[in-house]
Amino acid sequence: MRLVPALLLMVSPCGAADDFDDAPAYAHAMEIRTEEIDGFPVVTQHGRIRPDFSDRAPNPHRQRQRLDGKWHFRFDPENVGLKEGWATGEDLSGWSPVQVPHCWDMMPGGRFWDWSDRSHRNPPFYDGVAWYRRSFEAGEAEGKARRLEFLGLSHRVTVFLNGKELVRHEGGGQPFSIDVTEALKTGGNTLAVRIVRLPNFREKTDGDGFEEIEYVHGRHPKAPDNWPYAGIPRSVSLVTEDPAAIRKVQLRPSGATLKLAVCLSNRGSAARTMEVAPMSEVLTGIGPRTVTLKPGERRVLRFSAKAKPATPRWSPTNPALHRLTVTASADGGVFDEMRVAFGLRDFRIRGEQFVLNGEPVFLKGVAFYEEHPTRGHALTRADHEGLFKRAGQAGANFVRLHVAQRHPWTYELADRSGMMVCAEWGGFWYREKAMEAQTRDERSIFQSLARCALWDLMNHPSVVMWGTNNECHQFCDEYEPFVEMNHRLVDAHDWQQRPVTWAAWHPHQGQPHFEHADAVGFNEYRGAMDPFEELDPDMKRVAEENPGKPLIIMENGGWSKLGDRGPRDRKGTEDWQADLLRRQHEVLTRHLPPLAGYTYWLLADYRSRKTYTGNQGSDGWSRMGLYTPEGKAKMVRDVFRDLEW
Repeated sequence: MRLVPALLLMVSPCGAADDFDDAPAYAHAMEIRTEEIDGFPVVTQHGRIRPDFSDRAPNPHRQRQRLDGKWHFRFDPENVGLKEGWATGEDLSGWSPVQVPHCWDMMPGGRFWDWSDRSHRNPPFYDGVAWYRRSFEAGEAEGKARRLEFLGLSHRVTVFLNGKELVRHEGGGQPFSIDVTEALKTGGNTLAVRIVRLPNFREKTDGDGFEEIEYVHGRHPKAPDNWPYAGIPRSVSLVTEDPAAIRKVQLRPSGATLKLAVCLSNRGSAARTMEVAPMSEVLTGIGPRTVTLKPGERRVLRFSAKAKPATPRWSPTNPALHRLTVTASADGGVFDEMRVAFGLRDFRIRGEQFVLNGEPVFLKGVAFYEEHPTRGHALTRADHEGLFKRAGQAGANFVRLHVAQRHPWTYELADRSGMMVCAEWGGFWYREKAMEAQTRDERSIFQSLARCALWDLMNHPSVVMWGTNNECHQFCDEYEPFVEMNHRLVDAHDWQQRPVTWAAWHPHQGQPHFEHADAVGFNEYRGAMDPFEELDPDMKRVAEENPGKPLIIMENGGWSKLGDRGPRDRKGTEDWQADLLRRQHEVLTRHLPPLAGYTYWLLADYRSRKTYTGNQGSDGWSRMGLYTPEGKAKMVRDVFRDLEW
């Protein structure tokens, strides 16, 4: 069965009419908003403060029941699961056991190169509906609140509990949480997740190949230059906690001062008076406060503390982290607590340079996808650690986590390893209609994902800047309002006011509108995809047109297959890829400063839905990495490692 254009208009008689439509209904259903509470901008979802997804250590006041492990999975190519009641029931015939975290692309029989078979028999190319389901036991928890927590689901998702629809969600890597206090049963429960992956391509009307489908309201308007893995790639948990809880603690370090905003909510039926007490071994001048929350009330309490003398600062060479614990007490006992790791560091722009803790720093970076050759997007913690290990062995001090919010482990590992980060959430290749829609609609997928990332990642010392979009169409009137809106979102949400950049398609063609960027970021492929001789003129012109600002190359590189040795002037050999980087570096170092950062595209080879990987030799892989997907270094890795800026 091949994909046909009619799939876009397919509507199940029992399903939502917008399952496959180019419409914002799923984004709107997430109900992600910014509300001002006690003068502080708070991101909410389904009317509740977004919780802290990074605080996953054992907590005596919260019970976390892991729902990973054995689930059942079933493709639904005819979209009959809703009508036939797949969200519940005892009959599991036709379902396959799988281990969650899981990507359906990695199921047996997948051929990442075979565009001729886009049915469920070739899972990587199957676009459509599929289901996950599992049963679990829930103990009695009288007087407690319960919520399901998903650390990340991609694509359009509907979650069911015991056959009842709980929520619809459109994923882009962001975690989310659903209150199930009323829906959960003591004893046996059935959790089901229905996932819709929209197609990126359709067969041409003349049957000669495929053409891209362009969306207005999606995360990516066209097929992204990566693989759009589908499934449940991250952990699922059931959390039991007090109805009056600490939802989030936001931090703002400034010199020796640390400001805190403690976000509280009371989901119970009675008013609660509590003492809120922040504590840290490295802070002084901070004491408890007492507050009463009415039923349904939300509050933000502000605190200010001083770091003790000689408290170490966070940096790549000394990634010093400290622990803050915030407790909530009533009637003489603690009933909730939250722990936050933080680092004291000052990252800013000074003229044409980036400055960390008062000293100029050059960002020598790599980009990488969240991908494993046999697990797809469902990485283990060891897989994440391996990515940072290889980045460090390549001599990088900076990573660009492009166009998607990553697993919470990613930012934790960056904090621990001293790797500076450009954090991103979306905005990949938007054109006129998409930019207009995403700018106009405050609940669009782009603005919703932005609010999540800015709220979730604010405390990480490794996150030193925000990257707001990648290669959007800079040749139209819709571009400037879009990039202006990007910066306004950051200004409104990031308490630390980090610098803003993005990856412009070209440093000066069209109207890149870098007047709205703090750092001038652009992709530069001279010598690989464009004439090498234009690299030096490009750098001179972008510096002249943006005086007094630092420049950062967000992508640059070439490609090769490990073991393909040959002349340095033959594209695709390891020798060519390595020599190209040497020559590019020789030119780029003439522009230090204002060039203040460089990012190699990218750390490891990656799979792409673009047609150039659609052959048996490529098996879906784009070979632009310093390493192979298995972690073997190419010649270019050593060249990159030895570069001095």
